[in-house]
Amino acid sequence: MTVKVPHGKPTLAEAAKQLGVTIEDMDAAFGLVPVDPDRGIYAVQVRADKLPKQPERPSDYRGPWSNPSIAPLGPVQGDNNKGDKK
Repeated sequence: MTVKVPHGKPTLAEAAKQLGVTIEDMDAAFGLVPVDPDRGIYAVQVRADKLPKQPERPSDYRGPWSNPSIAPLGPVQGDNNKGDKK
């Protein structure tokens, strides 16, 4: 989810309040990730089953967004300089 604040970086408590969830519903290890800090937009992770119904009117946040695992698509290749002898 994303939250928007008019002043500096929000706390998890401020983000939780804005989203209508508790701090326990959020991933504290993920924290608040700046998406566009100049506009006050930050990303947070919230348990999908704890999200309230999306409001009918436009709001300062969007989501939920997926969070797929990131992993190599194939075997990790070795160091290209192994053949160099010194």
